[in-house]
Amino acid sequence: MTNIFDYLLWRGDLSLEQAPFQDVDGLILTCLSYHFFTEVLNQYDAKPVSIAELARRVREVPQEKLHVRDTQDVLLLQMMGKSRRFQGMGVCFYVDHINIEKEAQFAAITVLLGDGTFFVSYRGTDLSLVGWKEDFNMSFLDFVPAQNAAAAYLLYAAQRLDGDIRVGGHSKGGNLAVFAAAVSPKKVQNRILHIYNHDGPGFQEGMLRFRGYQEIISRVHTFVPESSIIGMLMGHQGEYVVVKSAEKGLLQHDPYSWAVLGGDFVRLESVSIESKFWNKTLKSWLKSFTPEKREKFVDALFELLSMTQADQQGDVVFSPKNAFLTLQTLKDEEEETREAIFEGLRLLWVAARRTAGDYGMALQRLAEVKLLDKKR
Repeated sequence: MTNIFDYLLWRGDLSLEQAPFQDVDGLILTCLSYHFFTEVLNQYDAKPVSIAELARRVREVPQEKLHVRDTQDVLLLQMMGKSRRFQGMGVCFYVDHINIEKEAQFAAITVLLGDGTFFVSYRGTDLSLVGWKEDFNMSFLDFVPAQNAAAAYLLYAAQRLDGDIRVGGHSKGGNLAVFAAAVSPKKVQNRILHIYNHDGPGFQEGMLRFRGYQEIISRVHTFVPESSIIGMLMGHQGEYVVVKSAEKGLLQHDPYSWAVLGGDFVRLESVSIESKFWNKTLKSWLKSFTPEKREKFVDALFELLSMTQADQQGDVVFSPKNAFLTLQTLKDEEEETREAIFEGLRLLWVAARRTAGDYGMALQRLAEVKLLDKKR
């Protein structure tokens, strides 16, 4: 299945003058922020570095010093560096920081597109345990540190650069893009052309009623894969585009799995039954216990995960070895921690059973309607 790499091969030789900015370009620039440029860029440096030069610098970094989230991130940068469409774009204001005490993970870059506009790209969750903890904190906090950092960053870039603005991100980065645009001063909001949210989670109810959010919602372009789970979390407003993916289930969250044909995504009519099931289940689960209990569950869960001494939360979840270590550690944890985790999991199971029952009844009614139609 063709993806953004095929898009780069097919459209990479066309400048923005020859082919205007497309939705797929937005995804490519949001993926660029997943790169760890600490070895080749100074943080908050205002002097632009071309993407071609950036790709060259990264190639020269010794392998042992190159921090990589996904090998496809490396390939993407190198292809962009050879692409006429992207190679001359300038990157500036790179920032990347983690604060364990504040449970904060934030990174962003600004890309000067060469057409008088610039693109603020927010990184999604990286491989750090802190980053994933901050994501979970969104379920009970009105604001998390990364959201506040994203708002400050957009204002910082807008005050130092002229021209209209595009903002975007994937996963948590999509949430940060929408949040930053929503809370920006009116004079900055007026300069924002589009906000690209690629399968990013939503917000608490208060944010959805916020005037600034209502002001920018018509400019938000939301894209989710067919089996989206993360992009359906919490509250959203506005329409979204469903994109075909080469993966299954939660793995569809990977932006490199999203199908592209010609100059656009392969679009579908709706998300899958699986996505709707988990969307309803997780929302029902979150409503089943108070924000205080959510916080207790999240703190207990990540205390447990930290006991495995895993450096990467993805390993804890997806590695059978680390999953086993997590379960073993749970046996030795304090009773209060165990109770918080088991209570959260019990409520999740109840919500899943309730949702399954609702879907079972709906399917039964659908079958009955079809049977009546045949008899007629």
